[in-house]
Amino acid sequence: MLRVWTFCVLTYLILPFQMENRTLTVYGFLILGLFILCFCGGALMATGPMKQAAPPPEVRINFSRSDMLLKIAAVGTMLAFGYDVLSQGGLDLAGAYAERSDRANDLLTGAASDSSLAFQIGFLLYPASYIYIVREIAFREKPDVRLITIFGLIPVLFATLGMGGRAPLFYAILLVGYGFLMRRMTFGGSHGHLPKAASKRSNAAIKLLLFVSLLLAARYFVDVFVIRAESAGGIAGMFDVARDIWGVKFDGYLSNFLFSALGEEYTYLIFIFSWYLVQGLVMSNVLFTEYSGPAHLGIYGIDLAAALARRINGDFVADRFGALLQLNTYGFLPSAFGSLYVDLFFFGLAGCILWGWLAGLVYRRVKQADDPRWVLLVPFINLGIFFSLINTPIGFSNGFVIHFWLLVVFFTAKKMVRVSPAVQRNNSRPLQPVIAG
Repeated sequence: MLRVWTFCVLTYLILPFQMENRTLTVYGFLILGLFILCFCGGALMATGPMKQAAPPPEVRINFSRSDMLLKIAAVGTMLAFGYDVLSQGGLDLAGAYAERSDRANDLLTGAASDSSLAFQIGFLLYPASYIYIVREIAFREKPDVRLITIFGLIPVLFATLGMGGRAPLFYAILLVGYGFLMRRMTFGGSHGHLPKAASKRSNAAIKLLLFVSLLLAARYFVDVFVIRAESAGGIAGMFDVARDIWGVKFDGYLSNFLFSALGEEYTYLIFIFSWYLVQGLVMSNVLFTEYSGPAHLGIYGIDLAAALARRINGDFVADRFGALLQLNTYGFLPSAFGSLYVDLFFFGLAGCILWGWLAGLVYRRVKQADDPRWVLLVPFINLGIFFSLINTPIGFSNGFVIHFWLLVVFFTAKKMVRVSPAVQRNNSRPLQPVIAG
């Protein structure tokens, strides 16, 4: 957490960001530091001094029930979002961007959602594909690229096209890379007990999949940003939008060098990508310093809570988001801590302690190495920390539903324990848990 936020602050200081009609305060930064300190304190409470545990028995995990549920959810995602996209007139990035704007306006006014039943079903199902990506890459001896593509990446691609955003696809690409790194944890060494030929083939296949996915994702992200700029009258117009509406300029001391060396288009891409990194730093500071409206009670940080509240009492939602609109923070990324503050005020500090404690618990159980199911939680815990720059783990990219599916897999996967002869003979050398494919 400390490294993530240090990187965020350095990005803001090094690149030529300048605020327009926004004032960052020392008080806001102190409150941000307090929230981060509470997270770190909670994590330390869960870990504490850890004694050397006895060597664990050999453990195998049977994912057969989990795999069946995840594959059913993936097929349902493709059917639901495929139908929704076709019924809306097919693929159109500009239209998708306009649709997202309309949904944001509906949320602001507390209007009932006009999304189709197919969209709502897909929204609840597609996060299961994130879990499948990690399960297939990190926990199978020879990952099947076809299965990863069909039940992992394609459903997320359908969701990305159906919702018109970028976060689902970006999150999936990160999980592909993370799953590959996790193979060292689940199989040991470069791939533990895997046959060398099989290890090299799976290694090369996953690297190729990751490379191709990154290329396609990068092209998609650039296209989305370019289309957004065109809707504002070109790149120069988008810089004007950033200055007049977002409240941020990109004309500090390095700006002349960037524009002359890279040109307007590439400088715009650097600005827009880096803005996502530092936006939470800026917006949380404004919220800590200036927000004085009522507590949002979860509707700010959790998509499903907002959707439920809109159906029950649309005026409740409109009143609270209207207060954010007056601060010019509505629609921007508030960071996890800004989100907790708006939802719960300083009671959000308790939420930070709990979040840190849960992260520390996962760390402790992984280090104990007696139940490999805990390893499945690692990428989602760590990415939740990284994306604290944007929102809480249950608020970013449909995070509440992601963690629901994560718990479904955790509790439906069957743990099978077998005490190996090596454990009986040697009480000083821990064994690497074995994960069944």
